[in-house]
Amino acid sequence: MNPQQRTISFIQFQLPAIAWCFFIFIASSIPMAKLPPLENYSDKFVHAGVFSVLAWLMHVALFHQGNQFIRRYALLITILFVLFYGISDEFHQLFTPGRSTDPYDVMADTIGGLLYATVNLRFKFYRNARGE
Repeated sequence: MNPQQRTISFIQFQLPAIAWCFFIFIASSIPMAKLPPLENYSDKFVHAGVFSVLAWLMHVALFHQGNQFIRRYALLITILFVLFYGISDEFHQLFTPGRSTDPYDVMADTIGGLLYATVNLRFKFYRNARGE
């Protein structure tokens, strides 16, 4: 792959996942006093939704890597990434005014990733090089 193709591939496949990670980081940096109240639903649904999108974007990024091992285990790596990014997000909130950590948020984040994985496995969006 030439440098121009690598750049296009990076912009198309990896950059969206990186941008979404920055979005999550910035959103969790907003002090609690500046956030709108969630009156009719739990923030756990927001966590699950945001992290299911992260799982989708990360899976796409990993699946389009040149390394065969990463491609083969892209979904498993994605779930682990979502789990650890959720943990790091909660740790980050310790340093944000008015925010606190909640293990149930990490659980909701992981459930969002698992929800994406379940849908992906059911509909087989991406297959490995042998078509499995």
